[in-house]
Amino acid sequence: MASTVRRATMLFALMAFGFPLWARGQDVVKVAGEHNKILMEDPDVRVIQNTLAPGEKDALHTHPHGWYYVVKPGKMKVVFADGTEAIWEAKEGEGGWIKARAAHTSENVGDSTLVYVLVEVKSAEKRDPLKTPAAKPTKE
Repeated sequence: MASTVRRATMLFALMAFGFPLWARGQDVVKVAGEHNKILMEDPDVRVIQNTLAPGEKDALHTHPHGWYYVVKPGKMKVVFADGTEAIWEAKEGEGGWIKARAAHTSENVGDSTLVYVLVEVKSAEKRDPLKTPAAKPTKE
């Protein structure tokens, strides 16, 4: 019984104090700089090249809204802070817009080095481009 109470207390402490920080993740360049190279940065965007050899893994991190392009194909396992997992079969030349990502780790589970470029759009953090702003009444 005491063991159960101790585990419950530890779980509560983790959720109350540690989990929110852990779940938020961090800047991918700060936590996995060995795999993420800044190609260009200005006040509006940051362009990052991510290179993961087979078996390599990026620490828990987040991304703002942005665009990606796959330079070298591969297979990546993405594990979100809530435990949800996904496999990304990245194809060479694939690209597209991605919304901000919840905190996650990225691991190359394939047999070739995966390389992609990510353009993080800093201004997109401040607004949701898919939302239509509410119309403001005009005075006649």
